[in-house]
Amino acid sequence: MLPIEKYRPRILILVLSGISLLARLLFLGGKSLWIDECLAWGAVRMSWMDLPSIVATGTPHPPLAFIIMKLSSLFAGDSEFGLRLLVAVAVASAVIPVFRLASRRTTVRGGFWTGMVWAVCPFAVSLGQEAWVYGINAAISLWFVDIADLAWRGSRKGFVGSLVLGAAGIFTQHIFVLSIAVSGVLYFTIDPRERISLKRFIIVPAALALLYAPVFLFFSAQFAERTVRMATSGFENGFSRLFSSQPFSQFFRILGGGLLPEISRNLLDRPRMLLVYMVNAAVILFLAIWPFFTRMMKPVERKYLWLALLIPFGLYLNDEPTIRQLSVLWIPFSLTSAIVFTKYRWLGFAVSSLCLLALVPYYGMKAFPYHRSDWRTAVTTVESLSQPGDLVVVFGGKSTSLAWEYYSNSDIECLTPAGDDPFAGDRGRKYVNPEFLLDSILTSGSNRDVWVILDCWDIPSIHSIKGRHEMDFFLPVSERMEVALLKSDP
Repeated sequence: MLPIEKYRPRILILVLSGISLLARLLFLGGKSLWIDECLAWGAVRMSWMDLPSIVATGTPHPPLAFIIMKLSSLFAGDSEFGLRLLVAVAVASAVIPVFRLASRRTTVRGGFWTGMVWAVCPFAVSLGQEAWVYGINAAISLWFVDIADLAWRGSRKGFVGSLVLGAAGIFTQHIFVLSIAVSGVLYFTIDPRERISLKRFIIVPAALALLYAPVFLFFSAQFAERTVRMATSGFENGFSRLFSSQPFSQFFRILGGGLLPEISRNLLDRPRMLLVYMVNAAVILFLAIWPFFTRMMKPVERKYLWLALLIPFGLYLNDEPTIRQLSVLWIPFSLTSAIVFTKYRWLGFAVSSLCLLALVPYYGMKAFPYHRSDWRTAVTTVESLSQPGDLVVVFGGKSTSLAWEYYSNSDIECLTPAGDDPFAGDRGRKYVNPEFLLDSILTSGSNRDVWVILDCWDIPSIHSIKGRHEMDFFLPVSERMEVALLKSDP
């Protein structure tokens, strides 16, 4: 086993940072943009003056993440690699606070192997390979909690730094409030003789609450629109969601991310995946829960740290988060993992090796494992096979027009019902019956064949909307995307 304790922390940080950055830069442009990344591309094309205000009225997300992606595109171009570059660097850098926080609370060995797991686990790598807001939120959250932990111990620089990073987090993602709450829990896990007074501690969350209040009010209309969309899709609020399989399903993806499916009956039909899932769940439960039932934790940590694990799941009361929205769980998870890695010297190497092995299938994917839509292949397929006069109709979530525009290199006519640019004026999502629309085009007498690209958000398959019309070509591009050619009526 490597003599970790013999190396200076700065050397270990350099090693972890190099591995973490390499893992995210490797094949960074290999996966197609998915629909929300295309939305981000639409945002970064705006001028600096327009970007903050227009983004805030076109999405429910504050603008800082989009500003970072705009900087990335200016620095490295608007290719997939260019849009994702600064996100990758930010998420890779989060290995530093993971190591520092875990080492400070446990041992250098525990901190090193916890940092190594963050550096190579598919969940954290995928956060850094996506031009979207959740990776940046995770990076700022981990840096914030590490600096806040120093502030709670009396560091003046840490106190100022926590306010600055807290402000950055607020202007990146609304769920950053969970990171503030978890940092507050960490204050109470410090020995009272080593921490600042409660009055001084309250200054940071109080100041950030005052800063966030106008942000929250500004986005109230976006929250209302989101509530309506979720209600129309059958979403139900309430405590019952906390006791469903969903929280466990996402928690068990804290290492594998989207490589692992959510808990469902389909797992019973996939023996190999079920076995992988059970091994994964056992590892995560051992790392996250076992320390609470042993003497490995300090009494004050055992008394309060469980709150840091439970608080993020409160998001289920009014939302339907995935593990990317719950990356704040990595704060308590890194601490409990470091405790276990300190006790069992071989386990850090073993878990890191499993995570590294899991990167092989992750790198081999052409689409992101969370929403498996391969826009690059879909658009290329249509444009390579289409004939003059053909029409393309794209069904999917909002911003499908941006996805087509990003990858298209032809002048073929394209319709994107209910998928217009959310930043271009009227954003009201108008429902269009897909089958009626296709039927009206194909029976209009124009003799135009229709290419259909389906990004499976609300529609399960092209087969369900083609009606009586025959398909001359059909290709399941990826797990969540289909392409077909429908022949017009003679």
